[in-house]
Amino acid sequence: MGRRALMCIWAAVTVEIIGLAIDALWHGLLAAEVEPQTRVEMVRHLASVHLVLYVGVAALFLATAWALVDQVRHGAAGVAPSLAFAGGTIQVIGEVWHATSHLHLQPNPTPELAGFVGLALAMVATAVAGRRARRIDRGARLEESPQGR
Repeated sequence: MGRRALMCIWAAVTVEIIGLAIDALWHGLLAAEVEPQTRVEMVRHLASVHLVLYVGVAALFLATAWALVDQVRHGAAGVAPSLAFAGGTIQVIGEVWHATSHLHLQPNPTPELAGFVGLALAMVATAVAGRRARRIDRGARLEESPQGR
């Protein structure tokens, strides 16, 4: 993965973590006893408390898709972009399923788990790709240095 793709993926992950923190603060401290009781209340809740998380999920999906397209376009090797994109896709599916279950006022923990699994897969694949890119950069710099020749 290229540096720009790596930076975009980690930026999306950061937005997601902020969104998860907002969600945890809301449900854990600020309004622990409050659950929306109607579909209108739930839409309002999802569009406010969960908005930052959803922006991060969409950004991760787009960033991993871009990394995969970029890899294919440049004919680069490696499975990390494919795994990161799979993680981003799993997470989108999980979050859409999660939101849908909330809109039906029947919360279900399974889609949330799918979202976390997708996020974890994307993060691990991106971390491995970043480590590989740093090793390649280090090797290239060593070859260019007077000591490496």
